[in-house]
Formats: sequence, structure tokens, C-alpha cells
Amino acid sequence: MQAIADMKESLIGVIVQSRDDARCEAMLGRDFVTLETLLDDALTYTHSTGVTESKSQYLDALRSGRVKYLGLKRELDHFHAWGSCAVMQGRLRVEAEVDGQPYRTRALFTSTWVRQEGEWTMAAWASTREKEETTA
Repeated sequence: MQAIADMKESLIGVIVQSRDDARCEAMLGRDFVTLETLLDDALTYTHSTGVTESKSQYLDALRSGRVKYLGLKRELDHFHAWGSCAVMQGRLRVEAEVDGQPYRTRALFTSTWVRQEGEWTMAAWASTREKEETTA
């Protein structure tokens, strides 16, 4: 029975990670039609700066050009699924332009995906800047 549960979680992981890859590509390519379908209508998106936006606020910032993603590299550390909910945690490197100014950061993230009507959508994103290592 556990083997079946592990296979199911593994399959959900492949699907959710594929959808998250598509989300990252859409952010970089400014593909708002794809983003509309991948982001849940109830999305809360908390940036590494501490600013939290709704789906419409987040997409408005991208559409207006106020935020332009230039590079994203995601490393997945943990994934777990419970039925129609999945959580990803990892590290992210971001290169962007915000209000016309260059922005780079390394962050830790948690994203929550939900399955509704057969489709997985991202319902929450929260990130925090990764602590810089110091040498003694």
C-alpha cells in the first residue's frame, strides 16, 4: 500500500514541478495567458522583500513592466503531496528589473499548489532572502 502512495506522490511531483517550470518560463517570457492558468484565483504571492500581492496585483506588476524577470534558477529541496494539495520548498536565484532598477537575490521559497477541477494551480508563494554566509 505504501508503494502505491509513494508512486502517486511521485507522479504528482512530476506534474506539479512541470507546471512550476511552465510558470517560471511564462514569467521570463512575459506570457500572461499561461500565468493566468497556472496561478490560482485566490493566490497570495509574498516576495522576498516582504510585499504580499494578490493574483491580480502580481500580474498587474508584470503586465505594466514594473517588474521584469530576466533570470530564474530554482533548486527543489523538498516536495510533498497530500491528495489535492502539494508543497514545494527550495532555493531560488532571481535576476530582475524592478521599477527600472536591476534586482538580484537568492531566496528560500515555499509554494503551495492545489488541484481543483482536475488542474494544479499555485495558490501561495512565500519567499525570504537567503542569509549571506560570512567568513570569520
